[in-house]
Amino acid sequence: MLGAANLFTRHALNFLATFTLLVISGLNFDLGFLFVPIAIGVYFISNVTIKAIQKKKKTKELGLTRSEYRHIEAQIKLAKNHIQSLSQQFIRVRSVRSFKLLNEMLKLSKRIVGIVHRDPHKFYSVEDFFYSHLPSAVELTKNYTTLSQSQVKDTEIHLALEDTRKALKGLHGTMEEDLKSALSSDLENLRMELDFVKLENDKKRQQIEFRGGK
Repeated sequence: MLGAANLFTRHALNFLATFTLLVISGLNFDLGFLFVPIAIGVYFISNVTIKAIQKKKKTKELGLTRSEYRHIEAQIKLAKNHIQSLSQQFIRVRSVRSFKLLNEMLKLSKRIVGIVHRDPHKFYSVEDFFYSHLPSAVELTKNYTTLSQSQVKDTEIHLALEDTRKALKGLHGTMEEDLKSALSSDLENLRMELDFVKLENDKKRQQIEFRGGK
């Protein structure tokens, strides 16, 4: 959740710290074969330290506790793993209809995770997506593709496939609602902005009409 800017800054500082320490050490000591291990060690320690500082600063900016930040960060990482698992099912899907449904669920999942990554506070409006809906989508899709690849095509398997497809379709609708929940505060802010602009325009129009009436 730190973003690309923090990543670039961290590694730039890591390189600067490593280079500076090695120059100072090289002027006073003959490092010899220890040069590379020391460089790696300094870079690693610098990276861990600076990352911890960046996370603390980010947590304070967001108004979250450190435990909340770590929990949301862990859930985002887990969700990305689920999305990766879901995308791997593309090659196993046999029907165009199922392929389209899977593609739509992937798009929804990536969008929701991206929103929470940018604004961790939104995690609390879509907790069920992370805890239940996305993991269920992965499991159902795996079950569906396994059944569809079965060599036995009896009535029982056909019915199981239909039930699983219906469950996935229902889950797709649920994930659409999750996306709406993630965007709800943005939509509310947009409505407020539009209402404010409309109010200001009405005031200006009334002032113009008032002056024109004099």
